[in-house]
Amino acid sequence: MDDIKQQILEILSEIKPDVDDFESIKELVHGGTLDSLNIVMLIGELSDVFNITIPPQEISYENFDTVDGLVNMVKRLQD
Repeated sequence: MDDIKQQILEILSEIKPDVDDFESIKELVHGGTLDSLNIVMLIGELSDVFNITIPPQEISYENFDTVDGLVNMVKRLQD
């Protein structure tokens, strides 16, 4: 498994320890798994762990609704 993906899964598990398998969830935000407070926490953790700045235009369903969307966003912001 991709190192970035593994780290994101660990962050998600810390934020929402009651969720077992984030990879199987197709809609993290639309499906109600993550709420606005969780997203704020996630942005902070992603910024710290990956040493990135997440600008407001990157905070979208496309980037935050799936694990793969999060991975792609982090990779893009690291470049």
